[in-house]
Amino acid sequence: MEHPLHSIDCRWLLALYAVIPVSIVLVLLDLLLWDAWLANEVLPGDPNDWPIWAVLFGLPHIIASLLTMANGEYVAHYRRTLLPPFCLFLLIAIAGHFGPQPVSYNLLFVFLAFYTIYHVLAQQLGLTLMMLGTRPDRLYKCWKWLAILAGFAIYINVYGMRFLGHWELAGVSGYQLMSALGSGLCAAVVVLSWRLARRAEPGIGRWYLWANAAMLVSALVINEAGYTLFVILIPRVIHDLTAYSVYITHDRNRNRSGSGSLCYRLTHTSAWSPFVVLPLSSLLIAYALTSYQHFPWVNIVILTLSFLHYYYEGFIWRGPNPHRQYVAFKH
Repeated sequence: MEHPLHSIDCRWLLALYAVIPVSIVLVLLDLLLWDAWLANEVLPGDPNDWPIWAVLFGLPHIIASLLTMANGEYVAHYRRTLLPPFCLFLLIAIAGHFGPQPVSYNLLFVFLAFYTIYHVLAQQLGLTLMMLGTRPDRLYKCWKWLAILAGFAIYINVYGMRFLGHWELAGVSGYQLMSALGSGLCAAVVVLSWRLARRAEPGIGRWYLWANAAMLVSALVINEAGYTLFVILIPRVIHDLTAYSVYITHDRNRNRSGSGSLCYRLTHTSAWSPFVVLPLSSLLIAYALTSYQHFPWVNIVILTLSFLHYYYEGFIWRGPNPHRQYVAFKH
């Protein structure tokens, strides 16, 4: 007898956006009541200065995604598709570290910035499309790309000083230009969100659409207020926990079919093990890699795997790929 698939409740995915109002409230309390105590005494200028930050966010969900690939059937299915981009991304990472400096490193940062934003927002906006139950027409594509460009402008303002230093265009600070560009693009995203929402059926899809618009606008405003940690925290919590929800559900369903990946066969755990095994395994591997990130070749491996993750996440959950058969959504 075939068991029905465990499904991902879209209400849970929407609930993750509660990190936005929580962050806004903390910023307002700090500005209005606490005399910027959080900003001056508690929060780091760069969240990566907190060792636990690098361990918890970003890399673990990438490792978790790779662990879903640890299966002979998947390796056989994807190897020809993934080998060429893997080699390309490896060359890009090597060139960024060992090519002519600082140009190579700066170009690597810009490539990483754009690809990261594209990956993060493509996931969230793709889920929006699924919840709306519509096809990606011209209006949706315009909304998507305006959102990605807005996110890229915000990302440059958050990380640019650390990796690019000061830069100008026609005598104007590049970061002022990015602020203006981000503001204009966010305004356009809100307008197109309104147009998309008007024609959508009432339901969770509308709420999810507006939640993504709110994510961009809040990141822009909070960054201008100087609370960088929350700017990074909001999309990281939403994106990473959404990804883990998909991976855990996928692994639960695949384990029930008797084709669990290597890490589950090694641990001999129950059908509920993905709730423990996948986060724990990915966190431990991420911690090990992060501990040696100061070695160039370890950093190159991390970058290469990150780029590869960005690439294959764009298609493995769609169409006839093996991953998709083990994931279902409940709206």
